[in-house]
Amino acid sequence: MKYPRGGGPLARPLEGKVALVTGAGRGIGRAHALALADAGAAVLVNDLGGDFRGEGSRDATPANEVVERIRGMGGRAIVDTGNVADWESARGMVESAVSAFGRLDIVVNNAGICRFSTLDQMTPKDWDLQIAVNLTGTAAVSHWAADYWRSLGPQPGRAIINTSSPAGTNPVPGSPAYCASKAGVAALTIAAAAELADLGARVNAIAPMARTRMTLAVAAHEDALKPVNAGFDRVAPEHISPLVVYLASERCRFTGRVFGIEGDDLFLFVGWSAAHHINNGRRAWSTEELADALSEIDPQDRGFYIAPSKRIAGPSPSDQTLTTLERIGTKY
Repeated sequence: MKYPRGGGPLARPLEGKVALVTGAGRGIGRAHALALADAGAAVLVNDLGGDFRGEGSRDATPANEVVERIRGMGGRAIVDTGNVADWESARGMVESAVSAFGRLDIVVNNAGICRFSTLDQMTPKDWDLQIAVNLTGTAAVSHWAADYWRSLGPQPGRAIINTSSPAGTNPVPGSPAYCASKAGVAALTIAAAAELADLGARVNAIAPMARTRMTLAVAAHEDALKPVNAGFDRVAPEHISPLVVYLASERCRFTGRVFGIEGDDLFLFVGWSAAHHINNGRRAWSTEELADALSEIDPQDRGFYIAPSKRIAGPSPSDQTLTTLERIGTKY
């Protein structure tokens, strides 16, 4: 565990918080659930089971394994196998978290699928399933969390972290439905941040690039995303999660923003372009390093209530830095 129990400057930043993570049985979502638990949060681990195309029967095994891992760490966690695309199931997730842990502070909308097909080849099912899981699922869980928070009135420290994609911020050919759903998540994030600011809730999104079952299904990704035998594995999914912990923590100064991240590369988007690029020298980011690196960057609050900070110019991307997306022919 990275965070010692008890007080002091190294105390776990999410101690006493409750988080709900969707699609948390495998891959990036699994890493998020473990990192949030390690940072002190109790976690509802949601995972429907099935494959990355949204097919297959329900399987609680992945979610159960994550919950057992968290409990083995000394944390608190429960399983949920509801479908995020179903509004009543999404409501049940929020209610289960509150019933089990007495509150809900953090929502991480990670569940997503991809059914690779071009515009002329995709079926109605391809479109409907991707919009349902990726976009409607994000909206449904966020809706019920916001409804719960509204019933309690304003409180500081609430956070929603949505999952967009580099394919949403810079759409690429091959899966327009997926691109559209993930671009929709980014837009939903910005709109929701304005609406929920009065409740003390920050709403941000991440556009991660990491090794998952979905990315490994693309032949063009094989070389760029395969595990490394030695050195820094920049596409390991666990490198994404410190950003989620930061965005969920009180150290976060941002709302309505979209962050791109791959390994040690961190991006902040303005529109669909990265305004800042910060490199961590081939080391995985820690939550504290992220907080320090981002401490002087203008939050660009767009009317949200955030403490003012001085405006500075961000560093330019290094000519020597080559992201995975650039290696396979697509840039942030």
